[in-house]
Amino acid sequence: MNDANPDLDALAGFLEHLDPRDAAAAAFARHLLDAGAVVRSLWGPVQMDVRGLSVQRGDMIVRFGVERGFSDGVLIGRADAADESGLRPIALAVFAWARANGIPLQLDDPDGIEVDLVTVGIPALDWVGAGNDDAVHRVHRAWFEHRRRLDRLQGRTRGRPSDVDLRAVIADGVAALEAAAPRAVPSRPTQDPAADPASSPRTV
Repeated sequence: MNDANPDLDALAGFLEHLDPRDAAAAAFARHLLDAGAVVRSLWGPVQMDVRGLSVQRGDMIVRFGVERGFSDGVLIGRADAADESGLRPIALAVFAWARANGIPLQLDDPDGIEVDLVTVGIPALDWVGAGNDDAVHRVHRAWFEHRRRLDRLQGRTRGRPSDVDLRAVIADGVAALEAAAPRAVPSRPTQDPAADPASSPRTV
């Protein structure tokens, strides 16, 4: 299915199926569609309850999916990309957007970025679409390396890492994401030239 010939019943069925598995993702999909996003693809279900929905807003694609009864989360990427290898979790994009714009967002765990996508998802998506892909890629690389370290820890401890080791890996991951994220540039207050003797006209 594509935006030229949407199957509204199939779309409603997908969202109803996604809702109990990932209510936040389903709400964001509806919010995007209400805001004018167009359906690029909708397919499934196929074996193992695999199904997917991709919608486009501007130059960006947002992908939703289900496999074996679990949500794939919300992934974003460029609409003109050749394949889906460049898709990134939208939570990482929201984190980068928030840091770049000086918007408070608490980060305690790289795998637990909690955001209200209905509130901030579209502004973050549009920010990425405006040419801030590199910022999201840097954050994603830091997150991916965190996941590798976490997997190595789980493997080394046979899935039973100590609380101390686990907290250390999470803390390092948080620090890595913070270091990779863009930073807002504070605006300089406008100063009245009359209040600054150095900037006032001088008479000789």
